[in-house]
Amino acid sequence: MRLLRNTENFMKKNLLNKTIAFSLAVLFTAIACACGVPVDEPAQSTASLVLPTATPAPRPVSGGEVRMPMPVNADVSDPLAVTSEELLALFSLIYESVLGIDDSGKIIPGLAENWSCDETGRVWTFRLRAAARWHDTGASITSADVVSTYQRIVSLGANTHYSYVTTRVESMVATEDGSLVVTMRQGGVASLYALTFPVMRSGAPEADGTPVGTGPYKALSVTDDAMRLIVNTNWWKQTPYIEAFTFYAKDSNEIALASYEAGQLDLVPTSALSVGRYREDGVTNVLDVMTQTAEVMLINYDNANLRDVKVRMAIACAINRGHIITNVYMNRAQACDVPVAPDAWLYESKSKLYDYNTTVALSLLAESGWSDVDGDGYLEKDGQHYNEMTLRLLVNDSTDAARKSAADMIAQQLEAVGIHIELITAGYALGDDASEYLSKLSSREFDLALIGFNLGRDCDLTQYIAQNGRNNYGGYSNAALEQLAQNILTAADETGMREAASEFQMRFAQELPFITLYFRLNSLLYSADIQGISSAREPDILRSADKWYLLSE
Repeated sequence: MRLLRNTENFMKKNLLNKTIAFSLAVLFTAIACACGVPVDEPAQSTASLVLPTATPAPRPVSGGEVRMPMPVNADVSDPLAVTSEELLALFSLIYESVLGIDDSGKIIPGLAENWSCDETGRVWTFRLRAAARWHDTGASITSADVVSTYQRIVSLGANTHYSYVTTRVESMVATEDGSLVVTMRQGGVASLYALTFPVMRSGAPEADGTPVGTGPYKALSVTDDAMRLIVNTNWWKQTPYIEAFTFYAKDSNEIALASYEAGQLDLVPTSALSVGRYREDGVTNVLDVMTQTAEVMLINYDNANLRDVKVRMAIACAINRGHIITNVYMNRAQACDVPVAPDAWLYESKSKLYDYNTTVALSLLAESGWSDVDGDGYLEKDGQHYNEMTLRLLVNDSTDAARKSAADMIAQQLEAVGIHIELITAGYALGDDASEYLSKLSSREFDLALIGFNLGRDCDLTQYIAQNGRNNYGGYSNAALEQLAQNILTAADETGMREAASEFQMRFAQELPFITLYFRLNSLLYSADIQGISSAREPDILRSADKWYLLSE
């Protein structure tokens, strides 16, 4: 299972009429020959030509089943106990949230059909849909259900994927008229992202362990080996086309992929870098899925040489990210210079500044006094032979070998511009806070470090930028940039949030508190019989499943 954790056109003028005439004659000859028409005979009238008709797209039809994997021994009774992306996808078909997030990262209506904010920007009032009904009883969802779910999230503390809710929400009340009133800890439209947790009836699992929600699919049967969901014909949106989703327990993603090859599954989400080998026209499709995992290079600001922004810029220019993406990640990543996913509505395309260019890298280093004065291939500071730049590059040693391979390649690329690199590998296991790798990060036993950050959809980057941010391992400090990051969170509306995010990204790209390398891509591997999958986005990969359908035989 995968654990939880974004041309210039140049015109030329012909000056001589004879040249124009000659060019037209050549063009006519080429077209005529390509069409099979002899140039010395008159062409047939186009009126007599019969053009082929385009094949119409298949009409969506109802029915059929899609088979997917889920973890072994999964707790399918409680969406607040979710521990894997597979379960996150499963629960998204059963449960709904007050608000949703579209593929670009924008807030969209969910169980709430409308909402408003008071003049302080902190108190929000939501009106829930009366048409949103529980699968088994048909009773409408109430604001009390939302409050109960929130209160349970508070009680679970750090033991739930949705613990982030408590950092944004101060209180939640169900009013007598059925409205939901939420008081946020600070004003700003970004706080609405906290209301994307699954709403449970009375906030607790059902007594018999069968999950009951308001979503497009409802549980029909649950066993240790499988869970079958069937379409909810009373859903408040249009009834989905696919009749059933059945999830089968699989020990690992590798076994799930093997099950797909054996014809036992129809769709498998995967982070496997070699997934492209499964692609076969008319049989199997592979769809890229943007994630929120940003691969970055941390900077240790205890190193005086790295406090020079020109040196950081030079390092960014010296790294050939395209080569790494192609040869290590097998094109399962997308280069980016800022910690905002390139498909996000908040992404600023003008922030892309650092293309691979060793000439620019060497020029920036020279401006900071670094040059190879003795001709040994390595740079010295201010012409001092004994003062060569040597940097320790830290990377985790774990089951994900790709990052280690990327570190090897980055080391070679930095050596190529004259920087000594000492590659340090340290053990790490997901969830092990006492690992050697995290210990070295915390004690700053590195100059550069490769790490993956699983970023939030709300664009809250303060923990990576703020001087006391829990993920600011390098000790970066810049009050102006920290304030720009805070402005994103306190913007009163979408327009203000977009402007604040743009300003932050441009400043980030110029300052480079750390070097963003690329965002990882995962994939959906699925049968070509499944139609209507035009896009997917983590973490909610099944958000548009209600629009999918199967080819009829």
